[in-house]
Amino acid sequence: MKPWLRQLLLAVACALVLLTVLSLYLRPGFVMNMANQVWGCF
Repeated sequence: MKPWLRQLLLAVACALVLLTVLSLYLRPGFVMNMANQVWGCF
């Protein structure tokens, strides 16, 4: 595989993961659940 193609695929994969994580934060239920779990550690 050519190096530039590998870098392009890696960049696209990272961008998809980042967009997926950021889209979860647009859901208020997810944010509240995450906050409750973090608060539960204390």
